Amino acid sequence: MAIAGLLLLALQPFIGFEENSAGLSCSKLLLEYQILLQAVIYFHRASFLVQEAVRPCPEVAGQRITIEYLLSLPCRECIWRFRFSASEIFLLVKALDIPDPFRTQGRYCFTAVEALSLLLVRYRSGCDQFELQTKYDRCQSSLSEVLNELIKYLDERWKHLLDCDRDGVFHPDQLATYADAISARGAPLSNCIGFLDCTIRKICRPSFYQEVCYNGYKKIHALKYQAIIF
Repeated sequence: MAIAGLLLLALQPFIGFEENSAGLSCSKLLLEYQILLQAVIYFHRASFLVQEAVRPCPEVAGQRITIEYLLSLPCRECIWRFRFSASEIFLLVKALDIPDPFRTQGRYCFTAVEALSLLLVRYRSGCDQFELQTKYDRCQSSLSEVLNELIKYLDERWKHLLDCDRDGVFHPDQLATYADAISARGAPLSNCIGFLDCTIRKICRPSFYQEVCYNGYKKIHALKYQAIIF
């Protein structure tokens, strides 16, 4: 389109004039410029369509997630893929009350186990939907629908657990329980109720009270600066 802009600038001296200073008609020259401009625009649009047509897209391949597939995986591999074992995934499906089959607005049909497993692997791996398409035998459009609609379903179905009611996880009485548990483990704050998933800053082993800075998850001495207090 940059070429088209240059052509328009070149046409401006001729627009509104029938003859140039030499007495030659500009209508023919103007017509030629217009034809050339249309050709440039057409070529640009055609090139864009060709690029869209040849854009690489991975094939739908891999193994569709079923109960048999999950049971066939070694326990360690299943946990690595989904963060849960096969038996735990089956329990989650029942506990979360996921419809079976789970149907999307686009009329894609998934078993409850497959729908939840796809959501788990999406959160676990950080793969984009096209990469999941190559692993679990589902097209990208179906993956997009099931992931979004299952999240909406779970949020709507279990939103009462996030309300500040007597039994909710964010009720003040519950928050006080969390704070007491953290304080009992040696935290210097009495009103800390949780920790954010932030960057762990590695430090040298302190000369005194090194156990306070030891991170059992990373197996190093480290500091985390983000916490939630109330």
